[in-house]
Amino acid sequence: MLKGKKALYVLLPVVAFVWGAIIFQVIGAFSDEDPVINSAKEVTVTPVETKEREKFTINTIERDPFLGTLYKPKKKVSTPRLKVKKPELVWPSIIYKGVVSGGQSTNAIYLVSINGTDQLIQLKQTIAEVTLLRGKSNSIRVKYKGKIKDFKIAN
Repeated sequence: MLKGKKALYVLLPVVAFVWGAIIFQVIGAFSDEDPVINSAKEVTVTPVETKEREKFTINTIERDPFLGTLYKPKKKVSTPRLKVKKPELVWPSIIYKGVVSGGQSTNAIYLVSINGTDQLIQLKQTIAEVTLLRGKSNSIRVKYKGKIKDFKIAN
């Protein structure tokens, strides 16, 4: 490595040369002088010759070229499927009001309001197509026309 003043004498001219070249390039790029073309040659344009494309048709495939077996396309028979919209199930107004007696036993009686009328229901009992499947002190599970729904206690 160069040490002392020798490095200064060598590197200072190199740095000055590099910065000078950069400044010269920048000034040259912003100058207003346009390059002058000394000799102007006449340009001739010749039309490009195009070939007309060959027309062809693709024949049906009779035999698989690799396996040698006959090719039979599969026919798709599309039958339109009619989507039958099932009428949306409208649940009756069900409000769980609590346990009347029994607590956690199977003989517990639950107070449930169905369409505004209070009903006392036990497990597996059906009233107005509403079957009580499971009951707890804070929620019940009922079945109506095959659909199951949970209801929490009303405050």
